Amino acid sequence: MDYISRTEKQNIWDQLSEKRRIHTEGVLECALAMAERFGADEDKAEVAVICHDVYRGRDDETLNALIDEFGIEERYKNNANLSHSKLAAAMMERDLGIDDREILDAVSYHTTGRKGMTTLEKIVFLADAIEKGRDYPGVDDIRKQAETDLDTACLMSLEGTIGFLKEQGLGEDEIDKDTIEARDDLLDKSLRKERGSIKMDTRELALTAAKALDDKQGTDIVIIDIGEKSSFADYLVLASGSNERLIAALTDEVEDKMAEEGVLVRSIEGTKESGWILMDYGDMIVNILTTEMRERYNIEKVWADCEKIIPEE
Repeated sequence: MDYISRTEKQNIWDQLSEKRRIHTEGVLECALAMAERFGADEDKAEVAVICHDVYRGRDDETLNALIDEFGIEERYKNNANLSHSKLAAAMMERDLGIDDREILDAVSYHTTGRKGMTTLEKIVFLADAIEKGRDYPGVDDIRKQAETDLDTACLMSLEGTIGFLKEQGLGEDEIDKDTIEARDDLLDKSLRKERGSIKMDTRELALTAAKALDDKQGTDIVIIDIGEKSSFADYLVLASGSNERLIAALTDEVEDKMAEEGVLVRSIEGTKESGWILMDYGDMIVNILTTEMRERYNIEKVWADCEKIIPEE
């Protein structure tokens, strides 16, 4: 899917300095490789990367004026390191008409990270930190980790950033709260995974989603445990709907039931007209398809060697 036109893309490139173009090309190469590796949308990754540093290198006076123009928080004034990402996301939404929240958030938080990052956000954040032009202590270790584990690589990068800022004399309460919360979130997830509890938690969420689908007349519901084979999720939940209207109703039911449990969907891709809707809950992915689309793509075959859980009726 083309989120921006060739003309808009060229206009962005033309605004970048030579140094920034080289960096952006490196980030793009890295991000696309990780998107393919971890199952993220490559078109979204491309547009996010192309736009992520469009305001990098501007002076404080220019950035401060743009902060006022876009209505961005005053705390970002005189802080180009943080404001350029917020401004880029605001520009993409207003001037380029991009309304995909996942793309906008990937750009907005590419410098700081944040709690509950999607796979795309992690990829853009990490690619910006480890592209081939980056050279700092520990970057090779992060690159190696990024080949297999996004969460651990992001955690390593965040801890490195926080450590560096502390060496510069900043206290933890002076570091951007999104960076601290991102580090704490991934650290907590890592500790829970070590204790084996995160798998159980996610399994319960998958069963909750399956029940919601069953309550709304979804059919052929199956949960696939992909945790040992996948780096992007622990469970896939699959269900069929007989028509477009039911597909939409099933999506709404899952979203409502999960929200009641305090779990919000990170992104929803596809439409009822396409016959396939994907709901991203981080460690759990819900796929709702028409019978025709399910037979055509046969997702179960892709994960044929994984454990399948048939929810009790």
